[in-house]
Amino acid sequence: MKKYKIFDKEKFNWAMDSALDALYREDKKAFMNRIWDMSVVSNISQTDIIYMFAQSAYSTSLISSFIYGGHK
Repeated sequence: MKKYKIFDKEKFNWAMDSALDALYREDKKAFMNRIWDMSVVSNISQTDIIYMFAQSAYSTSLISSFIYGGHK
């Protein structure tokens, strides 16, 4: 993934935490609002941000399945 310069790191981190909370609650509207906030305070497109979430979910799944016995 490309490296990006984030202009307001504090707001970006707040939006990321809020997006993760919204994902946990399965609140699609709040999640997409936070994705938009993240794209505003950085120069990252919304598509790249969603890809980042998908990529981290995939790698976390691989790690947890390996650790918890899914590696047969």
